Amino acid sequence: MQREQRIDVLLATSITTGVLGQWLVTSYDVADGLHVASPLMALPEWAPATWLLQTLPVFFFASGYAHGQSSSPPRLRKMLIFLLAWTAGTAVLSVNGFSLATIGEIVGTAFQPLWFLVPYLLLTAISPWLRRAVLRYGWTTALVPAVCVALVDFVRFTWPSSGWLGYVNAVSAWAVPFLLGLAWRQGRINGAWLLGGGGMLAAALIALGDYPTSMVDVPGAPMSNVAPPTAALLAFGCAQCGLAALAGDRLGRRTAGSRITVVISDAAFPLFLWHQTALALISLVTVRLGPVAGLTSPPTSATWLTLRLAWMPVCAMTLIGLLVLTRPANPRRRLPRGRRL
Repeated sequence: MQREQRIDVLLATSITTGVLGQWLVTSYDVADGLHVASPLMALPEWAPATWLLQTLPVFFFASGYAHGQSSSPPRLRKMLIFLLAWTAGTAVLSVNGFSLATIGEIVGTAFQPLWFLVPYLLLTAISPWLRRAVLRYGWTTALVPAVCVALVDFVRFTWPSSGWLGYVNAVSAWAVPFLLGLAWRQGRINGAWLLGGGGMLAAALIALGDYPTSMVDVPGAPMSNVAPPTAALLAFGCAQCGLAALAGDRLGRRTAGSRITVVISDAAFPLFLWHQTALALISLVTVRLGPVAGLTSPPTSATWLTLRLAWMPVCAMTLIGLLVLTRPANPRRRLPRGRRL
């Protein structure tokens, strides 16, 4: 499959921004017993900033475009390595005296990426069928999962006892940008309409509905736009897809791109899979030191956010180390070069 610079740029940008954003809004606070916290709990006025940090719709959009020509096999081996590593990690935490409640918080945060990567694996696995549907019906194919998201939200908000239905959105909400990416490859979407319509709908749902402003998960919040995905996140995602399409059209279909965007694009899947584990590992290594400013101290001020930025290089180096250690062995036969999400 021939590389395209714009897809490498979109994938690299979405994953890098998403990972940095999660590192900014996630903290393992050890001031009063280890628990997962977020600066958004103490600084709710910063919630609109998460609109810049939540870039996963672009990841699914670019992935849909990339699978519009051919499909790559699901990265199940990488997922298995991750699960085995955390099985061992859970045992280590238990032996070192961490309570079941604390272990549950740590593992729950480390497993957050699976909310997005499991649907990604499913969508890429069935991409040949989705590709044929888009060839026949164009961008309107995305209306099916979009309507499903709206109906699920209506039912679970009207009858709170049916809240479990929200898990249906874990697939249908991410299918929309994936299908839009397939349609973009065929030149069958209008980026300006997606940007304007999605943005206005997202703003209306947040202003007039019961949807939270934050586009990332906030521990302890009564409701999340992410887990499970909501119609507000879907509308926001459509706006992002429109912006990505406009930016991609400006770049055109050039094949030459920078080495760094190619590397990040190829490693997009494991980068997102392991990024919360990297933060957890750094925090657990320093836990006996007590609260460390910007890392495991209470995230209650803008100063904490500034200090957290100083920890970003450490998080990045730890993440790179994890990717090197957990990289599956290369197969004996060299495979043709393609996009390895």
